[in-house]
Amino acid sequence: MNGEPTHGPTDETDPETTSSEDTTTGSEAAPLSPTAAADTPGHRLTAGLTIGSRVVVRYRLAEGAEAAATDFVGELVARNDDFLIVDTKTERVKLIRADVVAAKDVPPPASRPGPPHERVSADDLEKLMAKGWQALDRGGIGDWVLRASDGFTGRANSALVVGDPSLPVDKAIDFVEKWYAERDRPPIFQVHGERGFAVDGIPTAAALLERGYAVGGGRDDWQRVLVMTGPSAAVPPLTEESVPVTADAELKLDWLMSYAEQRTVVPGATEAVLTGSDGQLFLSVTDPESKRIIALARMAIHPGWAGIFGLWVHPDHRRKGLATTIVSAIAMVARENNMPAIYLQVSADNADGVAFWERLGFGVHHEYTYLARPTA
Repeated sequence: MNGEPTHGPTDETDPETTSSEDTTTGSEAAPLSPTAAADTPGHRLTAGLTIGSRVVVRYRLAEGAEAAATDFVGELVARNDDFLIVDTKTERVKLIRADVVAAKDVPPPASRPGPPHERVSADDLEKLMAKGWQALDRGGIGDWVLRASDGFTGRANSALVVGDPSLPVDKAIDFVEKWYAERDRPPIFQVHGERGFAVDGIPTAAALLERGYAVGGGRDDWQRVLVMTGPSAAVPPLTEESVPVTADAELKLDWLMSYAEQRTVVPGATEAVLTGSDGQLFLSVTDPESKRIIALARMAIHPGWAGIFGLWVHPDHRRKGLATTIVSAIAMVARENNMPAIYLQVSADNADGVAFWERLGFGVHHEYTYLARPTA
């Protein structure tokens, strides 16, 4: 079998709980695999794949085929006990998990020449970054991603305008406004483009401006946000003189309390967003005298990519190289785990912050802005 094409929305099984009896192709129920619910190597290989991520699956072909196996590359839409559903460039296929020979998550596809941190498109990088900062409440309309997290950060409380919303722009905006109204949250849209892009040149943004939305929504730090990327190999390595850096896979209370010194937290929502990615590390530097955290950052982990969030140094300990040390630690983890590219976001009005990242080898990949009504 070389993968069974599927087309209907009912083909999308629940990621983990839907039984194979509920999986359909068109209007007919799909037959169960002879190895249904078996604990085969194929089941174990596909258990760690991330729903919604780009994957490559090597699939065993029927006996007598010209080749023993073939590869399917695309977005993993769903998985149940028996099947995977993968959206490839040409079709949606249903694959029997028991017939999988190899599988893994892979980075977004290259869309232009250059090193790994430059060759991914802005759309694909935005979708990747959204997975590194998962909202508490998520929805979608076509390719757009709707996010709400009780007001904790703009990224986790805005509609990510990316790709095709599957509706005319005005109707799509109506849908988004209704979605946020149902959650008693103001609608905020995140729109991106090349550096220096004209906001009113983006059709969705132009329609929002006509409705009374404002660039930045009245906030200077939301006017323009730079997405900067760089190679993990270019970040200076740690040295024997570097202060010790702790990296925890779990969010600890002392890390969260120190994080709260730099921004307002929303109990429950903040913890959910910080721990909501498929993988993250919480890095910190502790003052040996006070035993308090004086520098920290969060690292999001993706196939081929690392994300840096919330880099902060206590005001009493700045200009001592602590920020560079934490970034060096993140880059070391990235290099050791086959993540050649790193991304981050910084407000364009933060001149010192932009200069810091440029010194470490980062450059602007693209930028985005928020559109909201000034009262939001």
